[in-house]
Amino acid sequence: MSKDLSARVRALEDRIELLELEGQYSRFFDDHDGDAWSGLFTPDGIYQSRDAGATFVQGRAALKDFCDNAPFDGLHLFHLPQVTILDGTATARIHLEYRGVWPRDPGAPQVNMVGYYDVAYTRVDKTWLISRRVTTTFSREQSTTIGYPSGSGLDARATEREVPTAGHGPAPAQ
Repeated sequence: MSKDLSARVRALEDRIELLELEGQYSRFFDDHDGDAWSGLFTPDGIYQSRDAGATFVQGRAALKDFCDNAPFDGLHLFHLPQVTILDGTATARIHLEYRGVWPRDPGAPQVNMVGYYDVAYTRVDKTWLISRRVTTTFSREQSTTIGYPSGSGLDARATEREVPTAGHGPAPAQ
């Protein structure tokens, strides 16, 4: 294979590997698989956000704990990344949407976030890893579903109704 063709194939392989890495990133985080998620970062890798009350997490042990113990569940929806690759390093801008809920905290808000990641990657032993990921939030919407209060006559336990039979009034309770 010519040197030019070999370089072009390597560039395509790098892009595909980075796309696969990003697919794993979202799936592993959404599954709360801290071991797998933190393994996508360099040993001193960083995740941080630019929001008020910014998050800063560095190192695989801290990243694993951050993922395993996230109090929310959600789903990352990534858009196609814009990637630049240069001699064993790469950068990307990835627009995203995130849908999050706090299932262990009744009445907690549901969050819909739109933003982007700025990501720096490093190739380590022929494997692409994340060295730094910074989240920027463009917009965030929250809504809260409280549900019917217990005993209101509208909650699930109170909605067992008598079902009328054809012309004979309510069916007998069972």
